[in-house]
Amino acid sequence: MKTFYELGTMPKVGDLIMRNPPTELDDNVYMITSIVGDTYHISKTGHCLHSRHLTSYYSPLGQDTQ
Repeated sequence: MKTFYELGTMPKVGDLIMRNPPTELDDNVYMITSIVGDTYHISKTGHCLHSRHLTSYYSPLGQDTQ
């Protein structure tokens, strides 16, 4: 799975994203609920991701793996 950085794109509100590589702490799949500046609020209550972190460690959920 390519990260958003490798793809050269960013998610939009409503997009599903997944942590790459997955961790054992969470379900690793989130929905973007809002974007404020370079901060992406996600469906996990009280959590948000800075754009630099998002591009490095997250991928679009439905990405074609071929």
